[in-house]
Amino acid sequence: MKNTFILIFVFVIQMAYTQTSPSIADQLKGLEGINIESITSFDSVYQTFEISISQPVDHDNPQSASFTQKIYLSHLDFNQPVVLVTEGYQARRNYLSEPAQLIKANQIIVEHRFFGESVPDSLDWTKLNTYQAASDDHRIVELFKKIYPGKWLSTGISKGGQTTIYFRYYYPNDVRVSMPYVAPLNIEQEDPRINLFLRTVGNLECRAKLLHLQRKLLAKEKEILPLLEKYKIDHHMVFLQSDGLVFEFAVLEIPFTFWQWAPFTCKSLDKVENTAESLFAKLVEAGILDMYSVESQSYYLPFLVQAYQEIGYYNFDVDSLKPQLNYVTNPSNGVFLPDSLRLPYLDHQMENVHHWLANKGNNFLYIYGELDPWVSTSPNPDARTNALKMVLSGGSHATRLKDFSEKEQKRAIDLIKQWLNKKE
Repeated sequence: MKNTFILIFVFVIQMAYTQTSPSIADQLKGLEGINIESITSFDSVYQTFEISISQPVDHDNPQSASFTQKIYLSHLDFNQPVVLVTEGYQARRNYLSEPAQLIKANQIIVEHRFFGESVPDSLDWTKLNTYQAASDDHRIVELFKKIYPGKWLSTGISKGGQTTIYFRYYYPNDVRVSMPYVAPLNIEQEDPRINLFLRTVGNLECRAKLLHLQRKLLAKEKEILPLLEKYKIDHHMVFLQSDGLVFEFAVLEIPFTFWQWAPFTCKSLDKVENTAESLFAKLVEAGILDMYSVESQSYYLPFLVQAYQEIGYYNFDVDSLKPQLNYVTNPSNGVFLPDSLRLPYLDHQMENVHHWLANKGNNFLYIYGELDPWVSTSPNPDARTNALKMVLSGGSHATRLKDFSEKEQKRAIDLIKQWLNKKE
């Protein structure tokens, strides 16, 4: 009888708690300046929402113009940590990031300002910088800490990983742990370390085959340009630049793309015949041509503005190919940036970030692939911080923690949990 009474008492308490504890939907309704839409979840465990939040275009002048920024919330449990995913581009869809899976966390995905649906009515390109984007993330964290006051981790991939780094630089206390994937930290407008890396990456035989492919493509340029014209028609593709310029830039891009993504193997180059058709087919296989379409250039335009204003990019090493180039006179990706959007380069800004990371960048877990050209400009933490950098042997730009050995994964996960649980 006594045990029965206890069970009934516990049940009543649980029911009372369930009835009085606010749901995530109720909690969200209490936040100012947001619009909420419940969306279909990627599984049966998480409750998911697409949310728009009003942000100032200029965080130093919050009463000025504003824009609406898109975020996704995936709610699991109020008592679990939150993973903030800082996208570098558009947030095309909701998904569960690797860190959120590893620590069973709630998650917020933030679309980057000036991309996708998060675009002001009037584009003041000077406000597309790392400080303003980090301040967007800061406001979101401040707002959602009213619901999730516990532990926070930030993460991002590639340019999203860069955004994770910049966010922590400007607001070091917003999250406890940062986990950027394959994120470069360029310290010049066109960082020369990338071309130096491409001269030594992999093995000499493979690099020689890639150079030979480039030379053969350029040698057949007159025969290939009609094939490119047909390819454009068949794929409903339009270029903003001349076919000749696009073709030559695509040829120059081959080594970077090959080592970044491995679209084909070095061995497969032995089967390429010395005909315009066979050579052009290999260029198509590399997946480079789409980069130069009107759609792609429009999508990546904000990135180019950022790259040449602040976060840096790369140019092309043409020492071995210059005599064969008929259209490319300036081997810089800056060619694809309209003159009207060439803003003054913010000297030393990335050097400041680099210096801060080296001396104060604690609780950072960096993930890279050994063959990815972006590893050439990655941070290299040492004893000054407790950061850990993991580089996957033979890894590409697609490298994730799951690609490492079980022992290395466990070490990383244990370290993340240790940093999250450390008393501040």
